[in-house]
Amino acid sequence: MKKRLCLSLTISFLLGLLTASSAQQIVIRAVGDIMVGSLTPRPVLPNDMHLNQAKKMRNYFSGADIVFGNLEGVFVEDNTPPQKCSESSRKAKKCYEFGMPSPLADILVDMGFTILSIDNNHTADYGDEGYLLTSDVLEEKNIHAIPKAGHVVVRVNKQKIACVAFGFTKNSYLVTNIKHAQRIVTALSKRYAIVIVSFHGGKEGKDAQHVKDEMEMFYGEKRGNLIAFAHAVIDSGADLVLGHGPHVLRALSCYRDRLIAYSLGNFYTFGQFRLSGPAGIGAILEILIDAQNGHFIRGKIIPTVQIMAGVPAYDPKKQAIGILKELTQTDFPDSALRISSDGMVYSEK
Repeated sequence: MKKRLCLSLTISFLLGLLTASSAQQIVIRAVGDIMVGSLTPRPVLPNDMHLNQAKKMRNYFSGADIVFGNLEGVFVEDNTPPQKCSESSRKAKKCYEFGMPSPLADILVDMGFTILSIDNNHTADYGDEGYLLTSDVLEEKNIHAIPKAGHVVVRVNKQKIACVAFGFTKNSYLVTNIKHAQRIVTALSKRYAIVIVSFHGGKEGKDAQHVKDEMEMFYGEKRGNLIAFAHAVIDSGADLVLGHGPHVLRALSCYRDRLIAYSLGNFYTFGQFRLSGPAGIGAILEILIDAQNGHFIRGKIIPTVQIMAGVPAYDPKKQAIGILKELTQTDFPDSALRISSDGMVYSEK
């Protein structure tokens, strides 16, 4: 009887320790760009085989407190008209609009996403109608949509976490207006225990893998000095900075004990994207942060690759680990952040 009582007390004690430990940290799993199949510029939509493959990725998100991505496009109905491009620019393939049939939102639920940014250069592809419909569709699916010039709040272990998005297009909180960004983040940090900043910025394509401490230009647009931006929002109270937009992987960095991911590349970009070379390689980044002070504890890179015209799969070659390790060492040689050969991310500070 005494042995059983001791065993029961021991198990209860250990379970209590595990519960206390999990309550002291927040687990985020984040990816880059997502577009699950579009009606424009020509209809290319996933079939059951594609969707079943995508559902398998849920295994890599299970157990996270927050699962984040950037929704590169909008959900539409059959009669929703595209509004961004002129007919001539569409035919010349100089302008692209991504309209995803609204039933495809179910795959995001099946995969386990909880927060998506809808602040990027494709959220106005179908005008206000598409943008508002996207917000409504995601809300119906219990997925938080971070809007332009706004934020969402989620609760993890009784902590309130604010997630705010920045971009470079009309009606966004601008990545190019750093002073304004600081005011926004400062205000949020006074109200919420943890602040996560998402930004859409930077050049695009295979030649845009490196991040530099300078203003980035693409198609004549100012797309931010992203190092200056990330450091400024952390100085103002941000606890994690997640970047997207270049459609390729970029370096990781740690500044004042906070993690910055400058771009997590393409995760699930079906049918309309060129996925050769670095554009087809992505990553799921697991980040553990301290629930009390937002400090980065450790992370893990889960390498992904797109198959079957743009469906995510685990990459057995683990290309993302090598790419992120090299980019991080090259772009931030003085950083204490380290990436091991098996994808563990940690600080030697």
